[in-house]
Amino acid sequence: MKRAVLLSFLLGFSAGCEPPPASQQVAAPVTSHAAVAPPASRTAIPKEAIQGDFDGDGTAEYVWLVPPQINAAGEDCVGQCVSYVTSSNPAFRPYALEQSIGGELAKFSNLGPAGRDYLGILPSWFTSCWSSYHVLTYQQGAWRQAVPPFSTHCNQWEADVIPIARDSAHAGHVLVRYTDMASEDFEIKTKSVPLQ
Repeated sequence: MKRAVLLSFLLGFSAGCEPPPASQQVAAPVTSHAAVAPPASRTAIPKEAIQGDFDGDGTAEYVWLVPPQINAAGEDCVGQCVSYVTSSNPAFRPYALEQSIGGELAKFSNLGPAGRDYLGILPSWFTSCWSSYHVLTYQQGAWRQAVPPFSTHCNQWEADVIPIARDSAHAGHVLVRYTDMASEDFEIKTKSVPLQ
């Protein structure tokens, strides 16, 4: 008798745990990308991640770019078009890269103080060969622009022009190689700027 009561209780309990029929299920509300924080899980390191010592503490970390969700037509973002620089080091705060649907990352060593690597980002966009190149440094608990973003064109990348290098003639400066937007032949120019 006790077994029958117990079995009846367990069957009733398990039935109450089953999901309701599809006709009664309610879809979770859709949240735009702008309202969603960057992914909290940093355990899965994607294959395109790059490794470097970006905070100069002697320990290398991985960094990668988390792109926004793109709509079904492939012509716009669901929410804001913001990509996030994310790290395997949970102490690193994500960096929001606006007007970006992804991009290519590069590590630059020997730009500034020994032991610190810098992060280069060529953002992706739906159209246009023009893009601002970003060089970031991780200092005082946050990603910061190491130099002001500078204009680049597809021609510069097809010619394998290195976008930034140490300026050996001026201490604390780097040489940035950019495409002149006013030039009809996409002239690549070089200028010396201070490194932050």
